[in-house]
Amino acid sequence: MYLTERHQRAMGSDAQVLVYAATQRAADELAHLALIRVQLLEQCWSRFLPDSELNLLNARAGQGPVSLSPDMEVLVATMLEAAAWTDGVYDPTVLGAVRAHGYDADFAEVIARDSLRAIGDVLAPSLGTAGIVIDQHTVSLPSGVGIDPGAIGKGLAADIVTDEIHAAGAEGILVNLGGDISVRGTAGGHDWTVGIQDDRAAGSPVMRQMELTGDCRAVATSSSLRRRWNGRHHVIDPITGQPSQSDLAQVTVAAPTGWQAEAATTYALVRGSQAATDWLEANSLEALLFPHDPASPPLRVSQPLRVRETHHA
Repeated sequence: MYLTERHQRAMGSDAQVLVYAATQRAADELAHLALIRVQLLEQCWSRFLPDSELNLLNARAGQGPVSLSPDMEVLVATMLEAAAWTDGVYDPTVLGAVRAHGYDADFAEVIARDSLRAIGDVLAPSLGTAGIVIDQHTVSLPSGVGIDPGAIGKGLAADIVTDEIHAAGAEGILVNLGGDISVRGTAGGHDWTVGIQDDRAAGSPVMRQMELTGDCRAVATSSSLRRRWNGRHHVIDPITGQPSQSDLAQVTVAAPTGWQAEAATTYALVRGSQAATDWLEANSLEALLFPHDPASPPLRVSQPLRVRETHHA
C-alpha cells in the first residue's frame, strides 16, 4: 500500500489530502485529482470570488428560478436539509448578518484591515429558508435573501471529494479542509485517527486524538475562539443576528458525513451544552463539548467516544 499526502490553500483554509492506493503513481494521481476537485468546488461555492455561481445566484434573488449546476444544486439542497434538521439553528440566510459584522471578505483580509465600521447593538435576525424553492434543477431565492453555506461548504466538499476519489480507486482517502475532515476506506488497513486541538489552552494546547470507526466517517470542529475580529466571531445566532453567546467555546462532532458534523457543531455552539446534549444524543452523534473555562474538561456525548489525550508544549 502506498501513501501520498498533498497540501494547498483552499476555501480560506489549509487543505490536506491523504490517499492510500495500490501503487505510488495511483496515489499521486488521485491526490492531485482530489485537490483539483476541491478547487472546482471552491470556484462554484465561494462567496469571496465575485464570479462564483453562489454570488451570481445571490445577485438574482427575487428574480425567479435560476438554473443550477449539479454541484450548486447539491449544495443548496444540503443547506436546506441541514436547516430543517437543526430546526433552523443552522441557517444559510444569515449572510446579511455575517457581512454586517465585517466578515465580508476572506478572513485574512478581514483581520488585516486597519479598522472596521462600527456595528451597534441593532438586532438583525435572519430571514430563514422557508421561501427558498428548489424545482427541476433550479432554485428561487426571495427578494433580499442571500445564502452563505458557511463551514457546511467545507464539510460537504470533503464528503464529495472523498466519495469520488474512493470510487476512482483509492484504497483510502482523507480530506481535511481547515478541520472539516471526511474519510473513506482505511488508512492502510487501519482505522483513521484524527487530531483535535483544544483552542482554549493556547499556551500549552491539548491535542486529542479521535478514531473514526463504523458509520462515523467525518469529524468537524467549530470554535468561537477562532476567526475573531474586534471581539466578534463568525458563529451567528439566526434569532438575533449576533455572534452566539452560549456556554460553549468549542465543539467537535463525529458524524456519518462532514456536512452533518458541521451542522451539528453549529447547533451546539448556538444552543449551548444542555440543549446540545439532548439533540446530539437524540441524533446518535458523538461529540466533545468544551466550556469556556480551560480548566473544565470537555463533556463527552454519546459514549463510547474513543478519544486519547496528548499534551503538546
